[in-house]
Amino acid sequence: MDLEKIVGETNPSNELTQKDLRLWYVVHAKPGNEERVKTNLLNQEIRPYLPLIKICQYSGGRMVERIKPLFPNYLFAKLDLEIHYYRVKWTRGVNKILGSGAGPIPISERVIQTIQEREGKDKVIELVDEFKEGDVVQVTSGPFKDLMGIFKRDMSSRGRVKILLSLVGVDIPVQIPRYQIKKVA
Repeated sequence: MDLEKIVGETNPSNELTQKDLRLWYVVHAKPGNEERVKTNLLNQEIRPYLPLIKICQYSGGRMVERIKPLFPNYLFAKLDLEIHYYRVKWTRGVNKILGSGAGPIPISERVIQTIQEREGKDKVIELVDEFKEGDVVQVTSGPFKDLMGIFKRDMSSRGRVKILLSLVGVDIPVQIPRYQIKKVA
């Protein structure tokens, strides 16, 4: 049940004083300062939200998992513009609050909820392509880079898959890591 409705029903005269006027806004941070801005906003009792994503990338000749911001240089903050605008605007690491010439524009609560629904137990979004048997895929890295194949099946919980590569007119089954393939539209 919505707390605002409960407060308003039990004490109608205090409805305006109890109503939370905080809305979500997009805060543009300086490059690489997302965590710093998040911490600084928390210290000011402003609720930040920095969605993170787990990605795989090459580092030192091998594939490693990294956790990075879903939207580099951007995070969300729930604030009341009348109270918090200048605090956020002058927070160390912040460039601006996104909006138009008329000022910052709030975003829908539903946008934040949709992003949060995609988070796992560790509060990190993991983008995983859903492959079905027969999907046409392309190898994105490794010794078979740029070759086309057909997805056969998942092999293990560690992310290996079996695909059929068409080499010299013959379909050859190959097991490779899931991150090395992408679906061809």
